Amino acid sequence: MKNTVENMLHFYSQLRKLYINEFTRRFQNENFSPNELDLMLFLHNNPSINTASQLCTCLNVSKALICRSVDSLSHRELLTTQPDLHDRRVQHLHLTEKADPVIRKLLSAHETLNAEILKDISPEDLRQMERTMDRILELFQEKEKGD
Repeated sequence: MKNTVENMLHFYSQLRKLYINEFTRRFQNENFSPNELDLMLFLHNNPSINTASQLCTCLNVSKALICRSVDSLSHRELLTTQPDLHDRRVQHLHLTEKADPVIRKLLSAHETLNAEILKDISPEDLRQMERTMDRILELFQEKEKGD
């Protein structure tokens, strides 16, 4: 396998899929789709990324899948939409207080899963991975400034 950014992105995409599959398994009695869980956790962790277009890009899913999930979560009163002040075609998505118990369970499952998965990886290996990813991000940012 070549050491390319595309391979790294594919690797992280696969990890994300496995991660959400594990969440889905742990929440199978909660009656949420994998995308709904992913969407709620993403919105909680990234509240400023809250439009369907942004979510499609970040989560690498279709707009139709985002719309279905938004409709379902809105119907359950876990999510609200708010029109953009400058472009009425754009809707901003926000979790409601009713979503708080689900988010707490997601965060708890997230913490447990991280502990289970990372238990055999040394703290130094994790720090090295983080330093490497930080450096790659810096290089992209430098390139973006130079263009």
